[in-house]
Amino acid sequence: MTDETTYLDRILAAKRAALASSRHEHANWTDAQLQAELSGLGPCRDFAAALRQQTRPRIIAEFKRASPSLGPIREDAEVVTTTSGYQSAGAVAVSVLADVHFGGTMDDVRRAAAALSVPVLCKDFVLERRQILDARRAGAAAVLLIVAALPAPQLRPLVEFAHAIGMQVLCEAHDAHEVDRALASGARIIGGNARDLRTFAVDLQRAVVLRRSVPKGFLYVAESGVNGPEDVQRLVDAGVDAILVGSALMSSEDPGATLAEWIGAVR
Repeated sequence: MTDETTYLDRILAAKRAALASSRHEHANWTDAQLQAELSGLGPCRDFAAALRQQTRPRIIAEFKRASPSLGPIREDAEVVTTTSGYQSAGAVAVSVLADVHFGGTMDDVRRAAAALSVPVLCKDFVLERRQILDARRAGAAAVLLIVAALPAPQLRPLVEFAHAIGMQVLCEAHDAHEVDRALASGARIIGGNARDLRTFAVDLQRAVVLRRSVPKGFLYVAESGVNGPEDVQRLVDAGVDAILVGSALMSSEDPGATLAEWIGAVR
């Protein structure tokens, strides 16, 4: 795969095509229609508060059936069973993939949010406001926005829209420049991804280094590259506020039990 056909490029191209071809009943909603719909949804759970709990490590455990780099991980995984296991193991929040490249759908987000008491992060490749509204309808407390996928004129309005409808944003960065862009967008929760979304290569040190670029007063989430309790301990020692873990848990025989072991092993 060349630089011109990176994983991120291919996923974003597919997402744009899907958005362009789909008809959406609220693609051009009025403010009054939006407020009427939101009034029937109830408040979101507090994702940021979950990441500030006294318990450590604070784990955001992720549900996904596949990934573009690994291929199928656990194609028959059931979202409620798996995410309930995460919650029982001590996850402070759960991340659910809603993108087809990861074997996910918005219905997975909806079912997890209905079954759990912890906040649910909807992970998708968000390009438009309607995707954020769909996540809100599904019961998600927070949505992922990826700096590398969104030019500045798009990023800040999407952050502001998510906040305006009661959601929180995990704004994902891969280098110091992207951290600056995330901070400037108005996001209050910054994710430092150890995975390069263009090549899907992983370097956990990237998440450690990016922690230093995020000022106090913002929450920092280390994403990707965690394969065991030693990696969790390394990130805790680096001062991260929370750790998002997905593939290693989903690849294990019992994701919930594996998470419980990891949490128990960390000082």
